[in-house]
This record gives sequence, C-alpha cells and structure tokens, in this order.
Amino acid sequence: MPTLRLLPVFLLGAALAGAETTVWVSPQGSDNNPGSKTAPVATLPHAAELVRKVRAAQPAEAVTVWLGEGAYVLGEPLILGSADSGTATTPVVWRGVTRDTVRILGARPVDPAQLRPVSDPAVLARLAPAAKGKLVEYDLAANEIRCAAGLPDFQSDPADLCTLFYDGVRLPLSRWPNGQYGYTTMKRVLSSGNMASNQTEGGVFEYRGEQPARWQAAVAEGGVWVRGFWRVPWVAETLRVKAIDPKARTIALAVSTDRGIGSKYSPVVNGSRVGDGKENWYAVNLIEEIDQPGEWAVDFKRTKLYLFPPAPLESGRLTLADNSQALILFDDARFITLRDLSLGHHIGDGIKIDEGQSVQLLGCALTGVVRRGVVIRGGTGHRIQSCDLSEIGLTGIDLLGGDRKTLKPSGFEVVNNHLWRIALNAPVPAITAGLDAKTQNIVGARVTHNRIHDVSYAGITFGGNDNLFEANEIYRIGLDGGDLGGFYTTGGWTSRGNVVRGNFIHHSMNANAIYMDDGDCGLLMEDNLIYQTATGIFIGGGHDHTAHRNIIVGSPFAFHIDDRGVSRKYDASDRRLRGDLDSVPYTESLWKERYPALVGILQSNPSVPHGNVLTGNFVVGCNMLVRRSGKPETLVGYRVADNLEIAELAVFADLKTLDFTAKAGSGLPVIELKNFGLQLDEFRQSLPERDLKLLNEGNTGHRTFDSQQDVEASNRKP
Repeated sequence: MPTLRLLPVFLLGAALAGAETTVWVSPQGSDNNPGSKTAPVATLPHAAELVRKVRAAQPAEAVTVWLGEGAYVLGEPLILGSADSGTATTPVVWRGVTRDTVRILGARPVDPAQLRPVSDPAVLARLAPAAKGKLVEYDLAANEIRCAAGLPDFQSDPADLCTLFYDGVRLPLSRWPNGQYGYTTMKRVLSSGNMASNQTEGGVFEYRGEQPARWQAAVAEGGVWVRGFWRVPWVAETLRVKAIDPKARTIALAVSTDRGIGSKYSPVVNGSRVGDGKENWYAVNLIEEIDQPGEWAVDFKRTKLYLFPPAPLESGRLTLADNSQALILFDDARFITLRDLSLGHHIGDGIKIDEGQSVQLLGCALTGVVRRGVVIRGGTGHRIQSCDLSEIGLTGIDLLGGDRKTLKPSGFEVVNNHLWRIALNAPVPAITAGLDAKTQNIVGARVTHNRIHDVSYAGITFGGNDNLFEANEIYRIGLDGGDLGGFYTTGGWTSRGNVVRGNFIHHSMNANAIYMDDGDCGLLMEDNLIYQTATGIFIGGGHDHTAHRNIIVGSPFAFHIDDRGVSRKYDASDRRLRGDLDSVPYTESLWKERYPALVGILQSNPSVPHGNVLTGNFVVGCNMLVRRSGKPETLVGYRVADNLEIAELAVFADLKTLDFTAKAGSGLPVIELKNFGLQLDEFRQSLPERDLKLLNEGNTGHRTFDSQQDVEASNRKP
C-alpha cells in the first residue's frame, strides 16, 4: 500500500480507490506538519482530525495511524466516534511502531522544582519519626490539580484522588498498617450503627493498639478515612471517622456502612452485632502514616500533597494523573483498531467502548490504571485479543452487551489476554461479564484462552445467556476477599445457556473453582481441570446445572450442594429472582424453545433445587466427594453418580511442576496443559512462564472464607 502525504481536503479525491492512507505521529513532531513519515504530527487529537478529513473525503480508503516511539500524554480523553470510524473493508487502525516504546499516558510530569521541603509547623508535628526531614510538598491548587478537593463520607469504591507514578510504577497512598494486604481488626463492636448505608448514625468500635491515638489532629480537620470489610468479606467500604477516644480506644464513624459494622456471622446483642474480632480494616491517606519511601497523602485543608520521595526526584521520573474520565473513549465508533500500544498511568478507566461495532484492541498493554482497564457498554463484535493488563485498581475487563429479550448476541470476544495484579483497590473480579447490572445484560460473549492470576477477588463473574468461557487459566485469586469463585455467577433463574468448558483453575485455596451462588441456574460445566481450590464445584440452591468430565484434584470438597433456597425463600416472593424473571419473555416462543426448563419455574416449587446432574467426573485426592448442606428430602434434585474417585495424588507424575500425566490404567483422561490459557498468535509472540516457586510456596489461604458459613447464616438477621 502506498504511503500518502496528507493533502488539503480538496485534493484528497486524487487518491487511488482502495488505497491506504497513513498518518504519522511522533512526540517530536509538530501539529503544523502534514502527518507524513518524515514530517509527523505531534498529538493524538490532531491525528484524529486528519483521520476525519480522510474518511470524509475518501470513505472507501483505509487509514493507519502510525505512532512513533515516545510518550503521548492525554490531559483529556481521546474521543473517537462515528466520524473517526472505518468500515469492515476499510478499517481505521491506530498502531504503535513497537508496543513497548509507544505509550499513551494519563499522567503528566511533575517539575521537581515544584516540590519543596515541608515547613508548616502544624504538619511537621504530625509526621512519623521516619519521615521527618524527608517529606516534600506539592501545591495542588497552584498547579490546578483535579480530583483532590476531598473525599465523601462514604465510598464503596476506592477514593478518586490524583495519583503519583515514579518511573511508571504507581506509588502507594499512605496506609496503616503498611502493605497491600496490611490490616488491623476491630477488637470489639460497641454499636453497629444504622443498617442503611451513608446515614449519620455510624458504628462505634474498639480498636487495637495505640496508633489511632496519633490521628487526633487529622480528625479535628475532618481528615481521617478508614476502609474495611466491616460486615462480610466481599464488601469493602471507605468511611470518614467522626471521633477517636484514646482513653476508651474507640473509633466512631461519621456515617454508617451498608447494614452496619460487625461480622454478619456474629451474635446480635441489644440491636448490634458484637463482631468476631476478625473484621479487617485500615486507615488511608493520613500524613501521620507516611513512613516509607514512595508513600504520599493529600491534605485537603491545605490543598497540598506530601510525598516521601522513593529516590532522587530527577526530571521526568515523577508523574501525576488527575483525570478521572476514560483515557480513550470510543463513542459509537465502528471498525477502529488499537494495536501494539502501551496505555495507562491513569486514574479513570483505561479504555471505554460505548455502543458501536467491531472496535478491537490487539496486542496492547494496559498498566497502572486506578479504576477499570477496559469497559464495554453495548454495541456488537468488539474484540480484545492478546493484550496484557496489570496493576489495575478495579476490574480488568468489564462487559455488558447483547439483548436478553431477543437473545441477540453481543459477539464480544475476549481472547488470549494476560491479566495479573487486578482488583488492587476493591473486592471485584478480574473480568466481569454482565453482573454489575440488574438485568445481567450480557449475551453471546466468548471469553477464551485468557490467563488470570494474582487477583484480590474473583476470576471471572458472569450472568446473562449463551456465553462461552473456555480454555482459560485462573490461579492465585481470592487474595483479599472471601465467598468467591474462579468462575462465579449469581444470575438467578434466567441465567441459562452459559458454558464453562476446558478451563484450568488452580492454586486458589480461598476460592471455589466454579461457584453458582444464590439460586443461579442452567450452567454447563465440562472438561475443566481443578487443582487446589477450596471447593471444586459449588452449587448454591439452583436448578438445571450439568457437570461432567471435570477433573478435580487436591481440594477439600470436590462438590458442594445445598438447598439454601428453602430457608431464603427462593420463590415468587423473592424480588430479585422474580424481577429478573419478569424482565425477559420466558414464556414466549424464542425463550420457550431455547430454555424449556424455565417455562414452568414458578409451578415447580423453585425454592427446592432440581434438575442438577453431576456425573462422569474424576475426583483425585479430595477429602470429600460431596458436601451436602440441607435436608435429604430437599437435596433429591441433585443427581451425583458414576464419578471416578481416586484417593492418592501420587497417581499423577509431578504436581509440583504441574505434570498431570496419570499412571497407566488409572482411568483418568490425558491432560495437555498447553491447551489451557495463553497461546501464540500474530499479536503474542512469546508466552510468560508460570512462577512455579510461587505456586508451590505462596499462601493463597490467608483470607480463607468457607462459603458454607454464609449458607448456615441464612436465617440470621439483620
């Protein structure tokens, strides 16, 4: 294809039909240049303007925007819409010359000259001994920094503060106790507070140790926030502190949490839960707790940022992000591809795709994104392939699309991606497909051959219909939460037609490998390899699940089945389940033909599980084949038969090296690890090695929570 100099619009008609126009961009270029290889433009917004001119003048011409080496800093979102779009035969491609050297960033450099030694006596008096004489301050107001005006009293997600990076690595907001998983616990709950969130009657608890007594000055200025798992290990919330009493060693919260503080599983005394002494919490963004190189905090009263420098602050090494919008937004865009680009260092979502058709992310890397990595809301045929996502604060990939009423598929594909160190700031999954919306609106998505590991919470959560989850590898999940799964769904009665097939879920002792919670129905699970998880397959009171040919190895329980729907009244009176049922035309021809078992759900006593079949599976070295939770007469809806049980793990060649070669005559199928997870393709030329030492020695059970505990608490209120 020829490389064409971008000419004024009235001359573009001279281009050959079917040719490709190229636009060249370089940080060393100029927006006064024409955009040729030898005279590139400098900025991405200007490159987009040139693309729009080409598409308007030559709609039958493909366009490739080549990004040269260097950093492209976006202070505002790059928005690509219909005018920036291509077609199926003439796409628009934004491509880096090499992925590792082309970076689109949300963080801009901080001038070291703007960093000054701390001199305010009131601030100096609050510093930890390790920080005295070492902190520097940065004037946020003078530098017009956004997202630093203050924090709300109540927040479920982490704070939207400006964020610092040093040599591309996100620096930690001050935290006590230190460390990503640094927590203290409530010693005793004195009052659970209001049972509705964000009410003025906050809870009161007794704290451990002496450290909170140092925060009185911060409390007086309205500046102490604490974040914790106040009630259950899958909900974390940030709350402002109203008062600290050093004599009584109590903390009073300014507002209430969702359903009050104190473990859900502890007794209620005088209207409050007493707690179990294990509820994890920590303090965040305190000047007093900056005590390690790299830590920082924001003083909202003084509009200053205080930093313990991680190393000498040479020019360009320290950057700051303060734009909470998406880094790149596709707004009803069509046939646009991002390829071979590195993106991140941003406090908003990395990439957001709203509606449109066939937007593709190919061979890209996203890192250092405080919120979500990639968010897709509607449209058809969007694809994420062979991308690397790491150091993501919330969900790595978040999907909603398709039409549940008509069962029109989204056509989304999430293929061959590597996701690790995800959900660093909140208990959310690495990939979410449908479950953040009441309507579970995801239909016909394909999530295959991804590798997901070192995740604070779940691997993949999903709902909706006709979605395929195949050949993924998931391990080291549940590092900072509880009641979760490698695959997790709580979609309810209408979540049907989904398939979890041929996946490898392992080394996650705080996770159920495949978990159907709260009456979910109609999941097909087959040919999955499960090793060292809390439970292999966990069915929470639903209907019409099928599990066969799965291999479950070295887990305490191969299967868990229960009848929780009886005690929780999963019948027509359940607003969640009935509301979801009424949101789809389940009695009309399309749904009736696709999911015939759903038609008579209300006439079949839906609180009692039925239609579940667990047959033909292989269970090796598990403590128990099936844990049954419930009455025999209400568990008859589970058929567990013809499963091969082998007691000894030694039937496999070497599990420490993940060699699942079975002894001859064992009856076990042949297992090929190369079939799971990442594969070589045009956009992924090499495969990262698994860290076998970490797999064998790393602790994935330090936050262990048995989901059966929640089943047993079904009748406990509040």
